[in-house]
Amino acid sequence: MIFVFVLCLILLGAALWWLLDRHEARRVAAGQPRHSAPRLILASAALLTMLFSGGCGLVFLVNQDGYYVTWEAVATLAGPPFAAGLLVWWLAMRRRKPEPVEEP
Repeated sequence: MIFVFVLCLILLGAALWWLLDRHEARRVAAGQPRHSAPRLILASAALLTMLFSGGCGLVFLVNQDGYYVTWEAVATLAGPPFAAGLLVWWLAMRRRKPEPVEEP
């Protein structure tokens, strides 16, 4: 069972990387610069982190009982991994502004 879970996790990460790579290929076709493969891998891992921490947090939030499971507990447990994934994704996908070319 663990093997199936790990395999699904790897396949989902590969699908996210493929979608990001396809987006970068469209950028190259439009004449714009693209991100490197390590940046896309980091962005895919960050998206997986955000997907699982946010999704599990929402599942627990829907099933809150008010005694053990409260929104504060869910935010404390699911918030930091989601925020870390968001920060890593933002840093991996941001682009520098092109420097102006000075002509002599």
